[in-house]
Amino acid sequence: MFSFLGRFVFRRRWFVLVATVAFLAISALTGLSVFDRLQSGGFEDPTSESARATAILEERFGAGSPDLVLLVSAAGEGVDSPAATQSGTDLTEQIAAEPGVEQVLSYWNAPQEGGGDPGLRSTDGDKALVLVRLAGDEQQSDAVSTRLQTTYDGTVGDLDVQIGGPGVGLGETIGADLARAESIAIPITLVLLLVVFGGAVAAVLPLAAAAMAILGTFLALYLVTLATDVSIFSINLATALGLGLAIDYSLLVVSRFREELGRGVDTQTAVARTLLTAGRTVVFSAVTVAVSLSALLIFPLYFLRSFAYAGIAVVAIAAAAAVLT
Repeated sequence: MFSFLGRFVFRRRWFVLVATVAFLAISALTGLSVFDRLQSGGFEDPTSESARATAILEERFGAGSPDLVLLVSAAGEGVDSPAATQSGTDLTEQIAAEPGVEQVLSYWNAPQEGGGDPGLRSTDGDKALVLVRLAGDEQQSDAVSTRLQTTYDGTVGDLDVQIGGPGVGLGETIGADLARAESIAIPITLVLLLVVFGGAVAAVLPLAAAAMAILGTFLALYLVTLATDVSIFSINLATALGLGLAIDYSLLVVSRFREELGRGVDTQTAVARTLLTAGRTVVFSAVTVAVSLSALLIFPLYFLRSFAYAGIAVVAIAAAAAVLT
């Protein structure tokens, strides 16, 4: 089977090349938009007793953690000055009137609504807090959160507003961290591959396979988000495993292929023998890893299931990239 696959890939190499380029293009164009669809939650089992108790507390007593925390700074005489009090009251009322906002607890609320609480004011009196709870499910609250951040983050009247909270800026932070990590890891890896193989073409192939695995996994995650929630932390697994496995598998295949050429056989035979030996090893390894990661699918927390989605996809694509390209 693997020998036949090797001969088929060699005979249809131009078709494989075009299909690979097309796959990369589709993955880059569609897969990179997955960042806007990923969720930052998924840490609780919605059917657990604690989750049901939390829902009851929120429904009957209005209890719950804030979704957004606004740190409001007032220059001059501080948050208790008449001007800051008026601006803070206006800010509180504006946020409370926003669609999708369920509750606002502010230092400038009326006393019977929790206003004036010293816990919402800094000791020096320059800053105060506005706590916001959002209505709807996670996807709806994320949309409202994004809108509120766009509207109120920055200077609002005489006040300076900084917005934080669970998941605020998480996607941008992860994206920046991944870009920084890859900007360091990829050049170092390329130098090491050049030393190992002694040629630019052979050294670039494992990195090309890694790019295919990572972008292909982004595309797979995008398709999964059309059906269910996916955690943003799956991106970390996709990039780490994609870079590591694709390079590992490609090193094995390329080294074996060069060994076969060194024995004096023609290219087609070398490809067939490579897939019969190294190719089979790569596929068996990928199947083992994918089956192991599939165990995460049984958990009710989509935070954990997301690692299975990303892991299975990246392993499969990394193996296919190493074997077929």
